[in-house]
Amino acid sequence: MTKKIFEPFEINGMVLKNRLGFPPFLNMPAEEDCSTNDQTVRWFEDRAKGGAGLVMTGAVVAGPEPDYNILKMLGLTRVGLYDDKFIQGFTRIADAVHAHGAKFGVQLEGLGGPLSGKGPSLPPYPDAETETDDFLKILFNFEFPILEVTIEEIEAVKQSFADAALRAKKAGADCVELHCAHGGATLNCSFISPYYNRRTDQYGGSWENRLRLSTEIIQGIRKAVGDDFPILARIDSDQLVGEKGITLQDTIEHVVPALEKAGIDCFDVTQGDITRSQQGILIPMYYEHGCFMDMTAEVKKATKLPVIGVGRILDIDMANQFLEDGKADLIYMGRQLTADPETPNKYLAGKTDEIRKGMACNMACGPCPINYEIHREHIPLTQAETVKKVLVLGGGVAGMESARIASLRGHQVTLMEKSSRLGGMVASLAKTPMTTEFGNLVEYLSTQMEKRDIDVKMDQEGGIAEVEALNPDVVLLTTGSTMQIPAEAQDEPGVMHHIEALERQDEIGQKVVIWGLVAADFAISLAKAGKDVVLMGRGGVETLAKYYPQSRKWFILRQLTDIRVPRVTPEGERLSNPEVLYGINVEDISNNEIKTVNNEGTQRTIPYDTLIVSRERTPNDQLYEALQGKVSEVHKIGDCSGIEEIQEAILAANEITRTI
Repeated sequence: MTKKIFEPFEINGMVLKNRLGFPPFLNMPAEEDCSTNDQTVRWFEDRAKGGAGLVMTGAVVAGPEPDYNILKMLGLTRVGLYDDKFIQGFTRIADAVHAHGAKFGVQLEGLGGPLSGKGPSLPPYPDAETETDDFLKILFNFEFPILEVTIEEIEAVKQSFADAALRAKKAGADCVELHCAHGGATLNCSFISPYYNRRTDQYGGSWENRLRLSTEIIQGIRKAVGDDFPILARIDSDQLVGEKGITLQDTIEHVVPALEKAGIDCFDVTQGDITRSQQGILIPMYYEHGCFMDMTAEVKKATKLPVIGVGRILDIDMANQFLEDGKADLIYMGRQLTADPETPNKYLAGKTDEIRKGMACNMACGPCPINYEIHREHIPLTQAETVKKVLVLGGGVAGMESARIASLRGHQVTLMEKSSRLGGMVASLAKTPMTTEFGNLVEYLSTQMEKRDIDVKMDQEGGIAEVEALNPDVVLLTTGSTMQIPAEAQDEPGVMHHIEALERQDEIGQKVVIWGLVAADFAISLAKAGKDVVLMGRGGVETLAKYYPQSRKWFILRQLTDIRVPRVTPEGERLSNPEVLYGINVEDISNNEIKTVNNEGTQRTIPYDTLIVSRERTPNDQLYEALQGKVSEVHKIGDCSGIEEIQEAILAANEITRTI
């Protein structure tokens, strides 16, 4: 029996081969002038080739880019459709997608919301007294000039959407989508939301007025493209900023009926405000799978139109269950089809163990830490001209990826790991709820070791004698790094470094001090488990922010500053954890106490049962010099070369191993 997700589905004459799609993502490659290129075509073609029934672009610029644009400041590019010169590029994408039996859709965005320099109102953050702009300045490292859109500009914006939609149709697109979600990041939602819109003209005040821009744009698009061309709308089920913003009830009572009446054919339901709500767009791995779907189901009850569900859906069986339960009519799988575009095809072929499961790591959704080839589709994996004996020393993710690539290129590969398990530090990180899905990468690579028939030797140190006995042509040194415990703490009881603590969580006491801001997510996990946690470091909040990739900063910082974890002690006292101390220097550690002084000279003694140190790491690269002259090629990869980020280790593993 065919699963529902693989059944055809129709939206206003557009017949999809299945109910699984790739959603609007802003990580699509493009040129600086907003034009497409060969990489853009490959990006969308790969999702269609992999089995998705509908492939959507991220927000395409319907009007010319403003001089000031937040996306450019974040290093993101956007594709444009504000001129006929772009049609040819979109035709190439449409043809490539259609060649694999999928449909192609274009999401349209205007000049942007407040964060892109053209907003409906001043100020951008009405609750600045309680949620200051300081947090956002730390997050993004720049300020946001705000301009109010004039009536004349509004008329031009409406026409630009209609014109762009017609260009999309001429290019061969099968549908267009109007972006009306994610709060202040989009023009339409910043008009719809009372959180942002403080206008007093016909585009402000009542729900009818705030929805006027979106409904007029939809009407203009319909006039341009005709009745038989699908128009979708991406909406927030809930803006997640409280009663001041768009709530679920608002969406059901006002947004859905208005857009439906305006003439759309399908709702793409998301949630959150890109800059103001913790559970926003790229939600992290510590949120449950399908975390948007309950709200999506409520929206579906309010309309007879098809509804698309999205929100950390990484598994096809789960996606299918949401359809069977009637929570949506179609499912988008964004980060999963980023990590592995072939997910649908592999599932249908019964090769589920070959699927690279996304991690929701929010490190870099293109390029992807779990898949080097994302955004590098133009770099072929070639067979080696000469087959070599390759020895990989170290079974962490850098080592396993190196072994996998070397094997795929035809080399004879042996991997030595000194411990009894594969995965290294990443496997340890997977042992906390905040980072559990790092285990997906370990699982995938471990499976590849078996499938590629790589000679894996566990519990072997891999010293000079072992290397000489194997007589390899190439040694790939992936021996990782070691966390250091400062001399003043080495002989004290209850002291562990971060990785030790992850492995020995049952030994962690009630009172915990974590020395090192890089372990913020571990601090949050322990606090949620009921521990008394103090997180401290030498730097300020901006220092903490730098340890986390852009899209993860938001969640970590909000958890530490705004979303304190409530806990009740045996005495009935309600506490909040973790406590965060910035600008801290350690003066002494003894008798289960750590004496500190901050940058203002304030001293404090903090008692602890367990002191977790998460600071400097020393590369384990001693073998590198020792192997010089004994092996013709020796390469350092990953932590042992000074690299500390997972995505950087995977990158290095590929870039080096593809050349040997």
